[in-house]
Amino acid sequence: MARSLQEVATCPICLEFFYKPFSLSCMHTFCFDCIKNWRLERKNQKLICPMCRQVNKKGLLEQWQIRGLTLLVQQHSSLLELSLHMSEEFLRFQKDVTLDAVTANSHLVVSDDLKHVWCGKICHNPMIDPQRFTYLPCILGTPCFSSGRHYWEVEVGEGKEWALGVCKESVDRKRKSGFSSEHGFWIISMNAGAIYASSIPETRIPASSGLNRVGIFLDVEMEEIKFFDVRNDALIYVHSPLTCLEPLRPFFCPESPGEGDRGAPLSICP
Repeated sequence: MARSLQEVATCPICLEFFYKPFSLSCMHTFCFDCIKNWRLERKNQKLICPMCRQVNKKGLLEQWQIRGLTLLVQQHSSLLELSLHMSEEFLRFQKDVTLDAVTANSHLVVSDDLKHVWCGKICHNPMIDPQRFTYLPCILGTPCFSSGRHYWEVEVGEGKEWALGVCKESVDRKRKSGFSSEHGFWIISMNAGAIYASSIPETRIPASSGLNRVGIFLDVEMEEIKFFDVRNDALIYVHSPLTCLEPLRPFFCPESPGEGDRGAPLSICP
């Protein structure tokens, strides 16, 4: 979002914030001086758009809306730069997280590339396995994290109920309800249009309507995990301190099926 705002407020010719923005008939916008110099340099009677090469058919139209947006972006440029810097900083620690099918509840379906999981109504593997979540539709990811900083993103799509985060390697996989930090789960979950953090007491956070991708940043040394709304460059929640003396595993719990054959999937982003 921060990058998009900067791009909208930037002239394609001088690559600076707009100064007196004017639009051509093709609706591409430039600084007035930039488009005037562009025409003079080419000594052409017709004004041709530098972007699409269409001939301008009308006079220049001053864009008051873009001028206002540019002023706002300039005023808040330091915050936008911080947002961009933080996004790029997290990507330095991006990890190739995959799903551990051995831990999947028997109603979960895992894709062959171990990147997508959804919950169906059919029991796919009735065999008892101590590594599998017995009652709740959950699955763990790999690798395990015992040190360092790690980042991954998950597409939640249109799922109305899901949970994401990390948990202890030794969590009770026969739990029948609930996840909390007290039991070794540091997660956020979506339910009925709101996000809940597994803190004690439970914390409720309003969810943005456009939330469809969640960024997860785990800093083991700092004992914290941060959750981000990637599309809107917004921090959702921070679990801290995250005190754990054993390895942590990525945790996923997709939506349970409703009237259809399966619930909405969770997808680990490349």
